[in-house]
Amino acid sequence: MYLFSPYSVELEYGVPFNYIDITEKYDELVANPNIRKTKIKARDLETEISKLQQESGYPYVVNIDTANRANPVDGKIIMSNLCSEILQVQEPSLINDAQEFLQMGTDVSCNLGSTNVVNMMTSPDFGRSIRAMVRALTFVTDSSHIVAVPTIDHGNSQAHTFGLGAMGLHSYLAQQLIEYGSPESVEFTSIYFMLMNYWTLVESNNIARERGITFHNFEKSDYANGSYFDKYITGEFVPKSDRVKELFKDVFIPSAADWAELRDKVQADGLYHQNRLAVAPNGSISYINDVSASIHPITQRIEERQEKKIGKIYYPAAGLSTETIPYYTSAYDMDMRKVIDVYAAATEHVDQGLSLTLFMRSDIPKGLYEWKKENKQTTRDLSILRNYAFNKGIKSIYYVRTFTDDGGEVGANQCESCVI
Repeated sequence: MYLFSPYSVELEYGVPFNYIDITEKYDELVANPNIRKTKIKARDLETEISKLQQESGYPYVVNIDTANRANPVDGKIIMSNLCSEILQVQEPSLINDAQEFLQMGTDVSCNLGSTNVVNMMTSPDFGRSIRAMVRALTFVTDSSHIVAVPTIDHGNSQAHTFGLGAMGLHSYLAQQLIEYGSPESVEFTSIYFMLMNYWTLVESNNIARERGITFHNFEKSDYANGSYFDKYITGEFVPKSDRVKELFKDVFIPSAADWAELRDKVQADGLYHQNRLAVAPNGSISYINDVSASIHPITQRIEERQEKKIGKIYYPAAGLSTETIPYYTSAYDMDMRKVIDVYAAATEHVDQGLSLTLFMRSDIPKGLYEWKKENKQTTRDLSILRNYAFNKGIKSIYYVRTFTDDGGEVGANQCESCVI
């Protein structure tokens, strides 16, 4: 494979290197004699990334072309936030030598919230609950004015974006005696996030109609031309297994006709929000809600935490009982491909990203991965899992956390704002 000089690419194409679609332009860049390049073995790069992830949990990975192919709005996604769930288009600014804006660009404000899966599945009206959350987060976006960073303020005022996610998935699955990573759990996750997508679209459309305002460049989006809704109008996204049908028996499931009606309304009146869905790590707030964090598995059945004001405290998994114990498998004892499968099911319906952490042991349990002949974690393990995630359509990977023999964690640092 080739590595390219960002400077020579910008000279040749007139745009920064991170605005180039590498998947599309790779062969062209290789053949262009004006582009400085270095040839290396792809395996060497993969191995180096895996080494760093073993040592520190970094680097975070954003499959940027995957994110852009799934991006329904006009513009280019060029980066993410630390927790890797925010994937929004940005525009560069033009600034003169006096550091004055000639053209104001757009940057990103994180306006995040999370649904509680356990509570949502007992809500008397799933759709009404989601619509209320959209209204609440709309108030946040409308009230946010970070004037100290003008490009963020400008971007927020144009896009009105928020990121509604979920927490408590493992808690809900365990309480329903469903194994995390099983086909039923993957199907449940897909339907849950499909419903979140549907109802956030419904309410964003309602707000656009009420105010007569759409997000900037709505007319250039896949929402405006209707193509975004094509996969939903097939009627494919409905519960199929008896178990998942039972879980959603009291929840309205939109039909192909419902999606077609929503498409027509969106094309007529638009959407107020450029982006609506993103799954944050939300560690601390999940403890307050007495559910598992985000949509990944628990790390321990009884977790020890050191709180700044009250000292050491212990949190048992929500609903932990003799009956649910077998379904509360630690993420460190789980095949990470199961976690990736669950995240991939949600990713299909999420317009931004999901904060996906890979949990590994330094000594991997025997038989967990069929390619392993010894129990020590190797760079090959991480390379295989990253490529599996890429092939499943995962947009980004946050930390790789390694649980060591002495009970410590490598790569355990985290963004305090996002984890809340």
